[in-house]
Amino acid sequence: MNKRRNLAFTIETLALTLFLLVVLALLVQLFGAAQRLGLQARRETDAALILQNVTAELHAGAGGWAEALAAAADGQGQTVTCLYAADGTRLADGETDPAAYTVTVALEPDPRPAGWMIQAHVAVSAPGGDELAALDTAHYLPGG
Repeated sequence: MNKRRNLAFTIETLALTLFLLVVLALLVQLFGAAQRLGLQARRETDAALILQNVTAELHAGAGGWAEALAAAADGQGQTVTCLYAADGTRLADGETDPAAYTVTVALEPDPRPAGWMIQAHVAVSAPGGDELAALDTAHYLPGG
């Protein structure tokens, strides 16, 4: 009878250990998925911030965008690519950062009777190359 008790205890212990291992494996997968979702949300939040900063600078003609707008107002479209840090600041020309976001701004001029309407497509890409956010906007330049 003592052997039966030992065998029952051993089987019960193995079953509980197996159940514990399955639960732990599921929890590890759950926390891994939560971390991936958190990272993706962080990247999308950074991209939205950068997109907001770029469009504000574009409309204000700040941060070197005045030259790009003036060049586009000469009648030929152009595409400007630059790097931005996760905090929304533009990196200096020639400066590199493996975690930087790539911002591509395609400027297309549209002549108007009293100036130029510059159509801009702004896209923010993650360091891996995936496009995270994009926005179409326009900026009016009087004259010409």
